[in-house]
Amino acid sequence: MVIRGQTWRIHLAGLTALGGYSWLASQAGALEARPALAMAMSLGWIAMAVICWRTADSRQARWSVVGWAICFRVVGLGTTPTWEDDYNRYLWDGYQLLTTGDPYARAPADFFGQEDQLPDVISGRLDQVNHPERKTIYGPVAQLIFGVSAGLGLGSLAVFKLVLVGVEMSGWWLLRKALAWRGWVLVWWCPLTVVEIAFAGHPDAIGVAALALALAGWQASKTGGGASAGTVLAAATKPFGWVLAPFVVDRFGWRYGAVMAGMASACYAPFWLQGSTAEWGAILGMGQDFEYNSTGYALLAGLLPAAGARVMAGGLTLGFAVGAWWLWRQGQRENWPPVAGILAVAFWWSPVVNPWYALWLLPSLALRPTAWGVGLLLAVPLAYTHGWGASGGAVVNYVHPGWTRPLEVAVVVGVTVGWWGWQNRRTHRVG
Repeated sequence: MVIRGQTWRIHLAGLTALGGYSWLASQAGALEARPALAMAMSLGWIAMAVICWRTADSRQARWSVVGWAICFRVVGLGTTPTWEDDYNRYLWDGYQLLTTGDPYARAPADFFGQEDQLPDVISGRLDQVNHPERKTIYGPVAQLIFGVSAGLGLGSLAVFKLVLVGVEMSGWWLLRKALAWRGWVLVWWCPLTVVEIAFAGHPDAIGVAALALALAGWQASKTGGGASAGTVLAAATKPFGWVLAPFVVDRFGWRYGAVMAGMASACYAPFWLQGSTAEWGAILGMGQDFEYNSTGYALLAGLLPAAGARVMAGGLTLGFAVGAWWLWRQGQRENWPPVAGILAVAFWWSPVVNPWYALWLLPSLALRPTAWGVGLLLAVPLAYTHGWGASGGAVVNYVHPGWTRPLEVAVVVGVTVGWWGWQNRRTHRVG
């Protein structure tokens, strides 16, 4: 049942979700904050489901959704999460960009023993950087945002998260004309965005906003300038952004391939001129050495040597991407590209799948919501069960219980099958 002309349900749902996020904020610094994390995300999804299915689109409803979304994010800005510590790397990189101009030149461990030469707040961040022996994996656009936040508040996690939230919300605003009601609710209220950006401060917000810019340009223009710019900005944050490039070239023409190559070169040139390979060396090292929360790759690794499993996983991902592109180009090239599907398959075969990676699906899923996509957004936070019940805390122990990954898969399958069954019954009832 859809209720038109009423926003009280939105406000009641928003208040419920805000209660969950406020509880999470109060527990975020606790040694074990993950029960509060689970409760907050559960209430967030329930609240979102209520307004998606019980209210209708209107200008007042959309502004109400945005107002509550801002409240959710404000609650998270002042927190320091114990289930995540990557933010120390971002704050360190921002300082390096400001002081040396090249955050890729040296690993944080190179500065151990030199803490007395650093500002106290930065010395504290250096001590908490994980994998300090490795150089940074974040692209030039991410580094620019790190530097801006460092300039506004050196070493301040709250300032950094405020900048990220501003970037994220700008992306949704750019995409607003293309979003139907449920897509609008999804991007503003999705618990994964609130937790991973406002609470945990992950810079994937930058790439997601850039993808939103690209897709807004895809719809709004007969030329590919906006789509090209958004694609490059996303890709120069993390390589996930390059998924859109073949579609931009195919729809708008090969000259936009040259445009994207030129823009990417401009992003990387300041670091290349200093003799740096930017983030690519660190990404290659991570791809060869790390495994976390893998699914398809874990199956391959049980049958093949690690190196062979990685090659096979990469080949399967590439094969699917080429097939998806080929099917898309057989139809109307103005149609939305299957970005979410390609990235979802890439994550299935990837050796490393962190919960915040799923944020990259959001712009595409908001335009074309799917049951499997929502299921994936629901499932990936289960990765925070690492170290469940073990001593040492959530961040120290990255080993999952045996039930984590089967449960992740079950959630995606369950939501997909449940949605299909509900739609099927609804169709028969109408018929």
